[in-house]
Amino acid sequence: MDANTRAAVELCEDVLRGDYQYNAEHRILGSTNRLIESLLGRSHELADAYVELRDGLSADSEALKYFFEMYTTAVTSWSPQKIKKAREDKEELTELNVRIAKVSEMLSELLSRRTEVKERSSFTCDTYYHIVDVVEGASEENGLFSSYLKGKLEGLAYQYDLKYWAAISAVVAQIGFDAANAVTVARDSTAIAATEARRPGLADFLKAFEATLDKNRVENNGLIPDEFSLSDSSMASLVNCGIGLRVEDLVDASFVKRYRQRERDRTKRERPVSGD
Repeated sequence: MDANTRAAVELCEDVLRGDYQYNAEHRILGSTNRLIESLLGRSHELADAYVELRDGLSADSEALKYFFEMYTTAVTSWSPQKIKKAREDKEELTELNVRIAKVSEMLSELLSRRTEVKERSSFTCDTYYHIVDVVEGASEENGLFSSYLKGKLEGLAYQYDLKYWAAISAVVAQIGFDAANAVTVARDSTAIAATEARRPGLADFLKAFEATLDKNRVENNGLIPDEFSLSDSSMASLVNCGIGLRVEDLVDASFVKRYRQRERDRTKRERPVSGD
């Protein structure tokens, strides 16, 4: 390792040690500190990436620190295991809405039928009649509701008779309608990038990490220069060391190159065609 490389490694590892010390002193981000410990033990594997980071980001003293915060956050938040769980959550949320829609439809029909039987027969049962009763029953243990809303809501219930209010069955039906029409979406661009592929793979982490970089570029009010980009080999090193791949699973520069080319091709296909 020549003097130039050693200087770059020292600069980058000083940033990592600073983050480690801060986390340790404040007793936070234990998983991040375990990652930093691993990175500090792989200096030679990351040396070329550190040179690129030093050359591309050290002009702004905060940019390099900013990069490592994003990198460690991406690794701890979007590891293959975390992405797998995110995909499962996405599928479960969609399935839950389907089930809620079906159950709500059934419950709404049962509630309507119960009301019909109570009104036409010689029998009744002590069940909720007014939607305000439902709200009050559900809010029994909410002290703020009791202190600030209960009286006002009861006043409205006395002031306006039942024809002004939605039936309990209609409220339940609306919950089902809402669930049936719900679309499961990611909260941010990183989550979209990590889970949008039809089949999971190591490229998912690359997508998540590069989406995080793009989200934090200068043009988006971040600190990462708009023109900054890591080489394919440096990105491969950061992936391998960050998510701790086994020897047989290691990615190389050609893997990153193919991924980036696919993304460029996809962007071209999705780009709107301007009119004449």
